[in-house]
Amino acid sequence: MKIDLYDLITLDNNNKYVVGSIIEHNDIEYYLLCDELNPKLYMFCYLKGKKLVKVKDDNIIKILSLKITKDLLK
Repeated sequence: MKIDLYDLITLDNNNKYVVGSIIEHNDIEYYLLCDELNPKLYMFCYLKGKKLVKVKDDNIIKILSLKITKDLLK
């Protein structure tokens, strides 16, 4: 599965998410998914096989958030 920036993805819960950012950390590509109807609702995911897995580790979420912020400030 190939995921690109700004792709629209429908998850198992039938909610649609836009890929807002792609962040590499420890040789893993993480995706910031923003709810299409409410962008304040977001999550970080990564691909495991052909499935998207939601990141639940608060430390990883902090690191990914900081990397996004750093990229925005360039």
